[in-house]
Amino acid sequence: MKIKLVHAHFLISIGDYSNERIGFTVELEEGETIESVVTALRSEARKAVGPKADELYEARSILQKQCYALEKKINEVRSEWDATAEFLRTQGIKPDAPPMPQFSNLLAAVKVDEESVAQAEIVDGF
Repeated sequence: MKIKLVHAHFLISIGDYSNERIGFTVELEEGETIESVVTALRSEARKAVGPKADELYEARSILQKQCYALEKKINEVRSEWDATAEFLRTQGIKPDAPPMPQFSNLLAAVKVDEESVAQAEIVDGF
């Protein structure tokens, strides 16, 4: 199977619960991969939306780094807590010393009741 056309559509958040949908249809050149084309088109879509999209993606990147740092710190503290609890249990000082509580998956997962997919092609001139 040889893929000749790639249709890529992106829904980009522009803040305040607003989104902008950008779509492209491109023809694959010899040697191009779908992955590389979609990555390039994603970048073009962000440019088309403008600075607001870049600001939000930058803020998202910063928040992801902060979350990673906090998760790392929690794991370090959990390790120290568990070592201390084990010491207290082993020495008989506090035989019921609990392990550190888990702080993940505290909210119930959202369940999808219904899902639909629709496709349409817009043709200029109508």
